[in-house]
Amino acid sequence: MGTGIAAAIPIVFEPYNGRDLDKGDFPKGFLDNFNVKKSKGEKIYSIKPDLLINNYKPFLIEFYNLIEEDFSESTQLTFDNIPDANNLDEFLKVFNSEIRNGMFPCIETHYGFFSVSGCRCESYWMFYMGSYKAILEEYTTLLHFEKILAKAMNNPLSSAVKFGIFG
Repeated sequence: MGTGIAAAIPIVFEPYNGRDLDKGDFPKGFLDNFNVKKSKGEKIYSIKPDLLINNYKPFLIEFYNLIEEDFSESTQLTFDNIPDANNLDEFLKVFNSEIRNGMFPCIETHYGFFSVSGCRCESYWMFYMGSYKAILEEYTTLLHFEKILAKAMNNPLSSAVKFGIFG
């Protein structure tokens, strides 16, 4: 197994090495999806729980219909049996990577496994995995994917997506 292009919605992220975020590294409206808190002088960004909980199911359906990928084959779920979660704690539990046996969608917490432009994702909800044969020299194309997705989808979570290299 190698590295591949993946897509996730960050649950918690922070700037790289204490630097300020460059808004040019994100789709328009991306930062509006997150609450900001300072911890030890650093800004920590956390997904707005109601935004995630109220939109994750329709987001998955719209995304997989948009890319015309077989949702069941990719996730071992159907649109009818996407796990229910009424709050962020339940969401983190039902999409726990160990409970899902590493199948997407799942929560990952290894920031070193998911490399994205503009930030370091501490915790993220992985919902898509592309080829495991990705070699990338620049992240510009992934940023373009993020911007296209934000404009192509109607779901409010579409502007919260980060594409990156996973693995």
